[in-house]
Amino acid sequence: MKTVAQTDQDAIVASLLVPMQQKNLLVPNVSIAEVVPRSELEQADNAPPWHLGHLHWRGERVPVISFEVANSQVRGQDVRDARIAVFNAVSNQAKSRFFGMLIQGIPRMVKLGDADVREDGQAAKAQAEKMAVITQLGKASIPDLEYLESLVARVN
Repeated sequence: MKTVAQTDQDAIVASLLVPMQQKNLLVPNVSIAEVVPRSELEQADNAPPWHLGHLHWRGERVPVISFEVANSQVRGQDVRDARIAVFNAVSNQAKSRFFGMLIQGIPRMVKLGDADVREDGQAAKAQAEKMAVITQLGKASIPDLEYLESLVARVN
């Protein structure tokens, strides 16, 4: 039960709409440490197709993945202003505290409450998605960050 001092603002979550090739991902703002320009990645031998290489970032060697390939989707041409979002690890599966994901632009900050997000029961989701949602800004997918980290643990 809410007290007089509590408001509906309690349920507001600062989030990011992250542009991907075919959809936007919706993640809490705290899950991304930084968005950096796309740069040359250190390539790994015999890497799975979703592993794009390693980024040297702030003294760390960060594995970078393609969400689309990890999600069994076709990876198309990257846009000119593609970037790498450096995610904070949420589990202890990976050896690194971070992993990178190739994104297709600059994430957009949004503040969403419970009433602003609803599940999209019509949308199909693949293994790297926890849920498809509809927000006041359109459709998005909530990624399964633990699943993505389990992939990263294989190449880290």
